Amino acid sequence: MKALLFSLALLAPALSVAVEGSFIRYLRETAAQGEAESQFILGLAHRDGWDGTIKPESSFAKWQELATEQQDHRAFLLLGLLQRDNQPVGQDKATAARLLHRAADAGDDYARVVLGDMLLEGDGVPADWRRGADLIRKAARTGFAPAQFRLGIVYLVGHDSMPQSEIEALAWFIVAAESGSEIAAVYRDERTQFLGREAARLAVLRSRSLLRRDTWPADATRDGERPADATVTTK
Repeated sequence: MKALLFSLALLAPALSVAVEGSFIRYLRETAAQGEAESQFILGLAHRDGWDGTIKPESSFAKWQELATEQQDHRAFLLLGLLQRDNQPVGQDKATAARLLHRAADAGDDYARVVLGDMLLEGDGVPADWRRGADLIRKAARTGFAPAQFRLGIVYLVGHDSMPQSEIEALAWFIVAAESGSEIAAVYRDERTQFLGREAARLAVLRSRSLLRRDTWPADATRDGERPADATVTTK
């Protein structure tokens, strides 16, 4: 994460004084001031119905996994502060979606992935595959490896609004693996073996194109606008 996490890492020794014993209150105050990272963390709290624990299938647990994969251990500091605070926050997915939207709009890549998944699954918000995929794609273009891997899964599964593409999926797994994602490397190797040499060659070419063209406009990979080497599909 960005400014908030960095500042917390630097100020951790004095943080308990700064937040006056209530990290949730500190998050609410800074979220109201427009702090994207605070909005994101509060969004997770409202989505999970925070009760001071991290449930295995919760958004907090998934965030912890993403942060671990990114070697962003500052997330553990935040989770520790929340657990110390232990101030309940009821489940309210409408509030969660609103806060995550704000954080995503401000450029928080974690928020983009979480909100993107909510939209893909219709989890607390109306399902919108296109918008969910676009949010994840925005995070992927910043070099955020978990988003790059998740986008590979999106293309692997496919949807009426975004047809399945084995080539595009493998290309994103290659990109994510080069960004350091271990799970993406596993998928890259498995899909390469499954698809064969020619498909793998096309995917490698596509991955190089993605790495060169990470400043595309937001709709540059919508259907009908993809480069020619990305149009090979299995459906």
